[in-house]
Amino acid sequence: MQRPEISVTLDPPSADDFIRFRADCGWGELDETVAAKSLAAGLVNVSCFAGDTLVGFGRAVGDGVLYFYLQDIIVHPDWRGKSIGKTIVNALMDEIRKVAPKGATVGLMAADGKEAFYEQFGFKSRPAEGYGAGMTLFL
Repeated sequence: MQRPEISVTLDPPSADDFIRFRADCGWGELDETVAAKSLAAGLVNVSCFAGDTLVGFGRAVGDGVLYFYLQDIIVHPDWRGKSIGKTIVNALMDEIRKVAPKGATVGLMAADGKEAFYEQFGFKSRPAEGYGAGMTLFL
């Protein structure tokens, strides 16, 4: 069976689609209100669809000037290995470069084992010379 062509949009998915997509990808459940507020707060969204089905998503969050963070770079397990993740990151970086001044920072927290994927876009692993480890606190 041939897979449908992937369409890419800079619009976020609906909260319902996002909730279902995260659950299908093993990223856990979200409350609909939380999902809607979170999606609305994104600076740049990239949604990839096969027909009407969300198969990839990513967004940039931050202050929109000096600091940008790639967040929720997710590809459905059935669609991995088809350059959808690369399409998402390239689209996000294209949009960020349109507004970011010289000296702006784009950061991310790579999933374990996915560091090499982001290195192809120029990201550097931390800790590195002059930089400590990235840190998180889950509330």
